Amino acid sequence: MSPTLVNPAVADARAALLELGGRESTAIAAAIEGLPSIPAFQVMATASQAARPQWAGLVDDLFERPLLKQAKAGLRNALMSTLTGDTLYRNVFFSFADAVILWHYGYTQERTGSARLDTTYRAMRQLLAGAETFMETALPAEPDVAYFHKLRRIKLTRDHAYPMLRRAGRLLGTVEADVTQEKLHVVRGSILTSYVTFSAQVIAMARALRAERDAIDRDDVLNGLRAITTLLRTPPNALPA
Repeated sequence: MSPTLVNPAVADARAALLELGGRESTAIAAAIEGLPSIPAFQVMATASQAARPQWAGLVDDLFERPLLKQAKAGLRNALMSTLTGDTLYRNVFFSFADAVILWHYGYTQERTGSARLDTTYRAMRQLLAGAETFMETALPAEPDVAYFHKLRRIKLTRDHAYPMLRRAGRLLGTVEADVTQEKLHVVRGSILTSYVTFSAQVIAMARALRAERDAIDRDDVLNGLRAITTLLRTPPNALPA
């Protein structure tokens, strides 16, 4: 695309991300800016503006599976998390689940059936276990409640990691707005952008926990973003069984 055709808001958001993320964030910026060329992403962006049941369909069974049940038991709500100093809220993790449900809908437009929930659930587990290598990651044992007790304490404030995540979210929001032609909410951006940003955060925190670190760093964030943008570009039937 000619530089003269680039949306100034997108260019500003990209510059802000590269300013903080450096050369290592160039590929992530390019991946985010390339999402609108994927028809399924356009479906996700449009669908996410509707009420959740219109694209999520029946998902009660998904939230009764071990990963989601353990997350519900091991994570607190936003208020209690703030009071206790937790950095991962229950709703943030559930936004990760919603992001993967929306990804599946973007490619299939399916709102019923157990097979879609099986694929969604497997993708969530692979992303948590493998981050940027999730496509090659074998499914580990299901996390227990203690896992989520540890995950919720991973710090976000080291190495400018969280500000870089926010800047990536800003870039995604401006790219998404180009697709939907909707004005972004000043604080939260859009639903899809929030889901994707929260997903990258969860994946980054899981990556830090696997490495036995007490805080995410910029590499965790970059790989969390790499993982979720790779998922958005990947049709469900391309995931390993």
